[in-house]
Amino acid sequence: MKPLVLLVLLLMPVPVLAQTVGTGDPAAGILWDRLSMAGIVRANGKVDSVFIDRRAPAHVIGGGDWVSYLCARLGALPIPDSIGIRVAVDSQRILVDGRMVDLPPETRNLFGPLLMLVDPTTVLRAEVVMAPTGPGVVRFVLATISVNGIPIPESVLGMFLMRLGQRYPVLTKTGRELLVAVPQDGKVNLVNNGVRLWIDENAPKPASPPR
Repeated sequence: MKPLVLLVLLLMPVPVLAQTVGTGDPAAGILWDRLSMAGIVRANGKVDSVFIDRRAPAHVIGGGDWVSYLCARLGALPIPDSIGIRVAVDSQRILVDGRMVDLPPETRNLFGPLLMLVDPTTVLRAEVVMAPTGPGVVRFVLATISVNGIPIPESVLGMFLMRLGQRYPVLTKTGRELLVAVPQDGKVNLVNNGVRLWIDENAPKPASPPR
């Protein structure tokens, strides 16, 4: 895609769908939640209570809290109280919506000179899915990013994500995948309005550390 065409996409008016972000999706029963520093604390407490302390057999973490927790894992902190990035989760995907101006400065800088030509209120939407992995690892994969409701072509997206991977080493080199370690008997899946964590009682128990 030529740079001029990409600019046209970035500068197009925001469609009605993007304008309604934050009000929820009544048809699917999905609610939107915001990122926050407090969300990191809430999510971390639930993760520890299930996977570390084993005080609870399961927990559901709200979408905003879970993505806030992943931001902490990436080192993309702090999360300002005024941030407008929002998250919705169903059983198939995690949607993250936000304006260009809501992105961390380091991430915005990856757009290079294009950033000066783009309306800061331009709406980006990322779709993240879970991919199969072995015991002890959960894999989250960025499937698509759309700009004002229009998907970014893979040829353009791939280059941007590689730069993102260089900026955040926790991601894979493609910038597309985040691997999250869990106990060997730990399980994670997506549910409506959250991410469920639990212990699989049928899985082999983790070996006790040597004394």
